[in-house]
Amino acid sequence: MDDEFILRDLMRTILEEEGYSVITASNGEEALTKADNELPDLIILDLMMPGKSGLEVCKILKSQSETKHIPVVMATVLGREVDRALTKAAGADAHFMKPFSALALLTEVKHQLEAARESKSPPQLERALSLNGILMSA
Repeated sequence: MDDEFILRDLMRTILEEEGYSVITASNGEEALTKADNELPDLIILDLMMPGKSGLEVCKILKSQSETKHIPVVMATVLGREVDRALTKAAGADAHFMKPFSALALLTEVKHQLEAARESKSPPQLERALSLNGILMSA
């Protein structure tokens, strides 16, 4: 989820070139709807958004039984300790800084997906392996 089309499109392009299936959202409400309907393997949220912020979306996702297991990466230009603390308090799995390089984005995505696979029980893992979507809302 990202309200900036250019950044959202850049992230989508980088991830799709690596073989990931990407679902995009331009605001918090759209991200919540798509996350509930698609159950992606990973969600990338922009921290600061009009309407529901990435923090609000993350809190909602982490409070729902169907989406709480999905890794959430908060993408932001805000890198102060207080911003990192807010991200962690919202339940995010990572705090990713913008601007970013393609390598940094791909490294973070791979790290989060691997960590999620390692933490799942066999039935969850079977389901996760059948999914390959990433919801970007940054």
